[in-house]
Amino acid sequence: MKSIFKAVAVVTIFSIITRALGFLFRIYSSRKLGAEGMGLLQMASSILGIFMTLISSGIPLATAKLVSKYEAQNELKRRNQVVTSALLLAIILAALSSAMIYGLKSLWGVVLADSRAVEILIITVPSIIFSAVYAVFRGALWGQNDFFNCGLTELIEQLIRFALTFVMLFSITDYFVATKYSAIAFNITCLISAVITIFIYFKRAKLCFKKGEFASVFKSALPITGVRLANSLVQPITTLIIPAMLIVAGYTKSEAVASFGVIMGMTFPMLFVPMSLVGSISMVLIPSITAMMTKNEYDKISNNIKKSIEVSIFVSMLFIPLYLSVGDLIGLVLYKNALSGALLQLSAVCILPITLCNLTGSILNALNLEIKSFFHYMIGSAVLIVCLLVFTPLIGINAVIVAHFLSMSTITLLNIRKIQKSVPNLKINLIKMTIRYSLIATPCSLLGHFTSNLMLKFFTNFFAGLIGGSLSVISTVILCKVFNLFEIDDLIALLKRKKKKEN
Repeated sequence: MKSIFKAVAVVTIFSIITRALGFLFRIYSSRKLGAEGMGLLQMASSILGIFMTLISSGIPLATAKLVSKYEAQNELKRRNQVVTSALLLAIILAALSSAMIYGLKSLWGVVLADSRAVEILIITVPSIIFSAVYAVFRGALWGQNDFFNCGLTELIEQLIRFALTFVMLFSITDYFVATKYSAIAFNITCLISAVITIFIYFKRAKLCFKKGEFASVFKSALPITGVRLANSLVQPITTLIIPAMLIVAGYTKSEAVASFGVIMGMTFPMLFVPMSLVGSISMVLIPSITAMMTKNEYDKISNNIKKSIEVSIFVSMLFIPLYLSVGDLIGLVLYKNALSGALLQLSAVCILPITLCNLTGSILNALNLEIKSFFHYMIGSAVLIVCLLVFTPLIGINAVIVAHFLSMSTITLLNIRKIQKSVPNLKINLIKMTIRYSLIATPCSLLGHFTSNLMLKFFTNFFAGLIGGSLSVISTVILCKVFNLFEIDDLIALLKRKKKKEN
């Protein structure tokens, strides 16, 4: 268990730094591109994401699982064969994807209903090939439990993209030109990232092909890719539905695109901040559970899953009162956009289902229940689309929040139910834990909001938000300790033991 905590700590540190750079990048981009530029970029990304999913979702995860299995069995030759087969499969899919994007330009024009978004999409095509190579070799590092280099490559990728985008967009004032240059910077970043992962991999291993391993990778990757592909297919569908339904609700076309850009490009990324911590757990759990299943260590699996879910709920419940109390000020400080802040406050309740949906999906994949994860996601996607169609004409852009909350909650509950059935002696009372945390988060949110409004009379938005937000988080931690909702002392003791060893 200590080795898992250590691995989580390494991944978390890199993830936090990478996410922080990502937010700085997003803030800079949103100010250079504007709401409409962000909307165009989001529209192009919804199509690009479909093809990226084919190569960078199931294949690296399957590679990680199989590499972890053969590493545990000390079958290094089969490990190398897995990586080679995965690389070949990824490159084939990337080549086909690139050809489809170029060959179906007219179709994307109909789907996106904006020629500017199609132009951005075409510019980003080279990134598909580069990402295919990067995804496979990163999956190999992941399976080898080399979390340091996994985190390092992500950090370097973010640094390069931020630096390139900053330099290329610095003197540009036209938002559409800036959007195109941002897409070019993304291509260059993907190329450099691929080269770095190739260098790291070949320092310790090599490639060799075997037909049987190609089938193994394909069989393992297929259901995982299906889940992620369904997600990518839902994105262009929502890209069509949301602006269209907003126009039905009374928005102009420009207002609809801008509002879509704000909620998907500014607000929703903030909801994934807790994934900097919880995502680290997911990343470490998959190879760990794979190795434990090989040894039939189900008691350890049960303990790791339970602790991971408890930590995820605790982390989520720190961010919910933060966003509820000062979300409006966060939007103003980061993006200079009042709508993004107002939407952030309303969407704070989505943090818990989003976090648990991602974690429990990863757990199902690690338990070789990828097909169940796929069906659960399809059910949640149906809920999402129906809610968007029904609620958007009635409550406008707020319907996106309602739809995502109900969709993610549905998937999470289905995932947890299946996990409990699959792992012996695993008991998770999600509803009880959520209610107890909510009773604490509510007064802490009100305290932070009241304090921030009071501080606005004396300080700027930044300092008022910092004071009010900090108070909401600190009071939440204190009450969690008082009511013994989370074993904070265990984490403190673990950190103290680690510090003593280092000294």
